[in-house]
Amino acid sequence: MAAFTRRPPAVSETPPSVPRLRLNPISHRGAVLDGGWWPRSGDPVAELPGLVLAIDDRLGPVHLLELGVTGWYHRPDLLAVAGRAIRLSWSLEMPPDLVVAVGRNGTRTRLLVVPPGVTTFAAWSALDLAILSTNTEKAAENMDVAGMSPPSPRTAPETDWESEGGELYDEDRRAYPSRRVAVSREERAGRTLLRISGDIDLMTAPGYRTRLFEVLRDGGDRVVLDLSGVTFFSAAGLSLLAETRARAERAGVDLRLAAPSARVVRLLELTGTHGLPPLHPTVREALSR
Repeated sequence: MAAFTRRPPAVSETPPSVPRLRLNPISHRGAVLDGGWWPRSGDPVAELPGLVLAIDDRLGPVHLLELGVTGWYHRPDLLAVAGRAIRLSWSLEMPPDLVVAVGRNGTRTRLLVVPPGVTTFAAWSALDLAILSTNTEKAAENMDVAGMSPPSPRTAPETDWESEGGELYDEDRRAYPSRRVAVSREERAGRTLLRISGDIDLMTAPGYRTRLFEVLRDGGDRVVLDLSGVTFFSAAGLSLLAETRARAERAGVDLRLAAPSARVVRLLELTGTHGLPPLHPTVREALSR
């Protein structure tokens, strides 16, 4: 721990805010990123304490942050957080869209930094990509893909989103926020086929997640997701599929994707299928092979 007597640390004039942060719940050795963070401004003294506390709670005490010099208003060497001083290391070689939190035992948590001024949809799309457990893209490439993915026509205006990035809708709407969302289930020779129709985006992903996890608990040895009816597919959909695959592996379920719609194919061409369930061109192939 850095000593307060050597150099007074910078102190925020406001209490630490809750960071807009997503951390990968599944550790993967090959992943380039461990999550993503969307600060509200370029003031490190105001933004970093909340980030440090959040990482402390999830991954253990942070004693050093490595940052790039670009994009920040000023660059203090020490920062006061919860009665201790955190050392800040600024480097010209560190990209501006990356921050690395170093723990006392040497563990390193690499986070995508989403620029404060980007749109809500692009920001949360980038965070969805950053938490993929097998993400092998550089931070800048995640932002590029997020920027290429247009918002769904149903996406609410940003005035309807709360400060933490979540849309203001109640629990009833959370599960099935649109009549265009539908999941139907069929049992075929001991195998479960789920037909997904509608949009998979920031608004609908929680409802799909609940339904998919329910099926994985009682869906037998193989579950096939028919994606031919998906009318919109965003980065939230990629995150959902990667999370569902991890849950299926823990449950011993053979999870497969089948018949992706043109919307799904378009995003997969940008990101690849690494880390996702096996993809088959037809439902018949996914069920039989």
